[in-house]
Amino acid sequence: MLYNIKKFSVKIFLLICVFVVFPLIGVSIYITRSMEKFLQNQMTDNVFQNISRNERNIYDNLQKLAYFSNGIIVDEELQDKLGSRESSQYENAKYFQTLLDRIAYSTSDRILEETKVILFDNYGHCYSNWGLNYQDYFFLLKEDWVQEAESADGHIIWSMFNPAYIVEDGEDEQYISLARTIPEIDGIGKQIGTLIMSINRSAFKDLVTEYTYEGDKIFVCLEDGKVLMTNDSLEFVTDDDIREIFAKTENGKKGKIKERLNSEEYLVSYYTLRKPWQFNGEDMKILYFTNYQDIQEQISGIVRKLQIVIVVAFVLILWILFAASRWLVSPIGVLTKKMDSYTIEEEIRGIDILRKDEIGSLNRAFVRMSDKLKEAFRRLKAEQEIQERYRYESLRAQINPHFLFNTLTSIRWMAVIRGADNIVESIDALANLLRYSFGRDREQAYIKEELENIKNYVYIQNLRYGDHVSLDIDVDEEICRMKTIKFILQPIVENAILHGYDSSRQGVLHIYIYGDVEENVLHLFVEDDGIGISRDVIEQFQNEKNVIRRGSKMTGIGLHNVDECIQITFGKQYGLKLGQSNGKGTVVEFILPAICEGGEKSHEKTDDRG
Repeated sequence: MLYNIKKFSVKIFLLICVFVVFPLIGVSIYITRSMEKFLQNQMTDNVFQNISRNERNIYDNLQKLAYFSNGIIVDEELQDKLGSRESSQYENAKYFQTLLDRIAYSTSDRILEETKVILFDNYGHCYSNWGLNYQDYFFLLKEDWVQEAESADGHIIWSMFNPAYIVEDGEDEQYISLARTIPEIDGIGKQIGTLIMSINRSAFKDLVTEYTYEGDKIFVCLEDGKVLMTNDSLEFVTDDDIREIFAKTENGKKGKIKERLNSEEYLVSYYTLRKPWQFNGEDMKILYFTNYQDIQEQISGIVRKLQIVIVVAFVLILWILFAASRWLVSPIGVLTKKMDSYTIEEEIRGIDILRKDEIGSLNRAFVRMSDKLKEAFRRLKAEQEIQERYRYESLRAQINPHFLFNTLTSIRWMAVIRGADNIVESIDALANLLRYSFGRDREQAYIKEELENIKNYVYIQNLRYGDHVSLDIDVDEEICRMKTIKFILQPIVENAILHGYDSSRQGVLHIYIYGDVEENVLHLFVEDDGIGISRDVIEQFQNEKNVIRRGSKMTGIGLHNVDECIQITFGKQYGLKLGQSNGKGTVVEFILPAICEGGEKSHEKTDDRG
């Protein structure tokens, strides 16, 4: 009987090999070859995606220069000064620098800080944001690209100017420049000056490397093969190589070719940039160099891994099928059912671990694997909790000490000048703030404690700056009894005071704190009527919420770090949301779990906005 069962099992096994395994081998070969071709096409598509991103990056930064020039030529006061012969050169130069500083501050963009700006009026004067070194820069007005701008009715003419005209730079420096005339706003066709803006070509290096793979080279060229931007120091290829390759791609807008350089084969992907951006009247084309040997090695490595996976899978299938044929599938069916429904929290029951055969070995291996998974999960969870605790503590430790020093200085001078009339209240407020900030006995606090801390903080700020901040808190008592993370409100209020208060503002800055609870979620709002926040900043904040951050440049802990701290503690569904208030100003919404005093979530809905 046992012999017949074994014979029957062998027959079943052979039939499975003929009708299942062998066809699967053929299918696997086909899949392997198809995967290799797919990977080649995919890598090529990824390169073009990177080129497209770099194109957008170049466009955006050239557009910044264009917007920067718009802010200069439409300024009414500058128009008046340039159009008046009575306005002194000194006053014009002073105001020109002030205007540049104001525009640069409003944009806060690094590329604009590196821009060289020179302005010529119709009275033989020129103004710049760098030392002119008593050099005669009027030769620039005779350049072909500047002459073209003179007849372009205020439109921008782009050029790559070489050699550099900035005295302190080297002669081999190259500049990407724009030129445009300054038309009189109230006049018809009258030009009152010429504006030239230039930035060193090296400043654009980061633009073309942001979306490139490590080791790849990218060149942005003009139609004559001249390199406009690159992430290479031209050691990889020569100017002649670039011109030769450019000539091969001259008739194509997009594509790829293979080239051998320095005894190595490269895949050169090329892409012609869209208008209207032209330099010296020529279109720009991107040349993207990828080591073709590296591509082949990557593809071969992936294919080899796929083949190994297929072989291992086939061996495993053969073994399972053989066991199924011998034991009539049922014992494996029981084990499979247990494995499908297995969870970490579940204790394994219903399988025979005392069997002395292969099925028993599988059952025991499954039990051991479960025990190891549970132990590994326990260790991972413990390590994660420790890591998050240290991360939270590090975030809390990032308090700006300058605030403390400035506050103590304010209290000292108040005591000297005013005879110490308010010294007790000042010290009490500061002591409470310090006690709350540095208290490490617990990580969480009641909303009421957070609000009291904000009151102390605003009180101290008003001592320093003369009662220029008004704080209005409208939070229900039920919400005050809820718990949250310590020290999450002060950074937001601090940002509102530092970034929301304009020096030209008349009156006080109003800050409102209110909240509501809906479906176990606490919505806490900090709203101000300051100078407001732009839509671009709001969109950037939302886009960066799930990105690994290296740090925040904002005051104190910062918006990003507060958002991250909330997500670490409560989960990804919680955090901060930025918005604009109805009139002007900024509103920051805290999305938090509604945790009551006993640690349970609230189920009630409240609205505490007055």
